[in-house]
Amino acid sequence: MKEYQVGQILFLIGDSNKVIPIQVVEEVIRTTLAGKEKTYIALLPDKKQSTFDIKKIKGQLFTDKHEVKSYMMKNANDAITSMINEASSIADSVFEAPIVSTDSFDNVEEIEIIEPDILPEKVQPEKENDIIKVDLGNGKFGKMSVGDLNKAGAPQWKYFY
Repeated sequence: MKEYQVGQILFLIGDSNKVIPIQVVEEVIRTTLAGKEKTYIALLPDKKQSTFDIKKIKGQLFTDKHEVKSYMMKNANDAITSMINEASSIADSVFEAPIVSTDSFDNVEEIEIIEPDILPEKVQPEKENDIIKVDLGNGKFGKMSVGDLNKAGAPQWKYFY
């Protein structure tokens, strides 16, 4: 386990992809037959002043806000690239007209991404299915499976409100 100092502020990215500051308020050393075990108790910024054992945390901990930003920017960039590649792939398989692209990003502000030493699991979850939501207009949306694009004939649409 990583070493922390009592009083140190950490940044937690949980399942909601929200950044939550927490403070290390206690260092606990347990001596058992198996040996010594060190863990930390952290304080949440809520009205109840809830505390929890860092070892039982669900999410990623960062010691520096620049690491948090870099981690989130990299994941956002990866997610955007993945969405664009998927959209391009769908366009290639559905539409007959070629996509005209200059692949120029002249008007896009350059963002510096600082790579942390070790990247924990991604913030953006991996694609779990191949369902695409499409806005059909008039408040209606459709769902279509990417697999349907490969079938002969028109795609199967499922309407929902």
